[in-house]
Amino acid sequence: MTQLNYDDIRNSRPDLVGQALQVGGQLLQPQGNLDCGEVGPVPVQAIMEAGQRYQALTKGSCAPQLAALVFDVTGDFRALDFYFPIVNSLKHDEAARQDFYNAIHYIGSHPGFDMRVIAEHRQDVTEQTPPAVRAMVGGHLAEVFFYRRDIIERLLSQPRHFLIYTNRAAFDQDGGLAGGDYNFGLEAIQLEMSRLFEGYSGQTPGVAPFLHELGHMLDHFEAETGGMGRCEGILPGMASRDGPVFTPQARQLFIAGKRLEQQRYIAYQHGQAKPNDPVPVGHPYVFQSDGEFIAGFLEMFFRNPNYFAAQNPQLYGAFAELLHQDPRRYWPEDFPFYVTENRKAYLGGQRPSPQHISIPY
Repeated sequence: MTQLNYDDIRNSRPDLVGQALQVGGQLLQPQGNLDCGEVGPVPVQAIMEAGQRYQALTKGSCAPQLAALVFDVTGDFRALDFYFPIVNSLKHDEAARQDFYNAIHYIGSHPGFDMRVIAEHRQDVTEQTPPAVRAMVGGHLAEVFFYRRDIIERLLSQPRHFLIYTNRAAFDQDGGLAGGDYNFGLEAIQLEMSRLFEGYSGQTPGVAPFLHELGHMLDHFEAETGGMGRCEGILPGMASRDGPVFTPQARQLFIAGKRLEQQRYIAYQHGQAKPNDPVPVGHPYVFQSDGEFIAGFLEMFFRNPNYFAAQNPQLYGAFAELLHQDPRRYWPEDFPFYVTENRKAYLGGQRPSPQHISIPY
């Protein structure tokens, strides 16, 4: 059995080199096994075949990390731990960890979870799709709402549509925009398959396109009726009309924190900020509309919680109160890209464009 530290290579993208599999800088022969940590030994030949299925289905546009291929071969949810940082806070409690895996399975098999995979010429190839694709989408929902089962039950009370495209051509042919979007007309998230795995090639997770688009979907979701409505720049549970899932403290904190972000932004926009004044947490992009604001901050809540909480504890507290979780527990260090890029946008000498967000009453 090939001896490699699975935790060091699970984020790598295996390559076929002749008749061998290259992973972690080593060539593995197909007749051998790879030690995959808790998951145990996995046949190299099976991993190679799993990778080839993505190549064939997407015409080479999607090459997932080793972790996804191991899951496809074994069906063992422990293989996917790397994709969902929340598991870091559950490993001390095996029952809670299993509960998270059960939540992924439950969501992925729920009648309200409508995930379809679309190839070129709008061909539905969902039945040909590797299991990790469904697990990735279901896993993001499970992570966001692990402590708010009441909200996920409301969300799935009617079909929620997740359209995953095999490549850019398929995405474009079905009206997708910018590599990923929430399509209000279709009431669906549209995302290229490769983008599900896009932010996971480093030692810790990075960019999260699905989380951003989920923010847009949740913004349109009306928890009271179970339907989809207009964008208001809030998440379910932040409006009094949301009934049992309404979380008043989250709404109060959100209003105060959003107002602070707006004030800081306007100060930089008009050149009134002093050298040591805090910069807005969010990039200027999220100040162009209420919808982009809520989507952008949902993503940042799960990717740079330490910086977010330090800069704007009220806004951070709104998300923590609503979702009943604090990602700082399982994020010892933030994903630095969002922090550095957002700060550069304000400290680079150019004034940001006018803001177009509003403060809820």
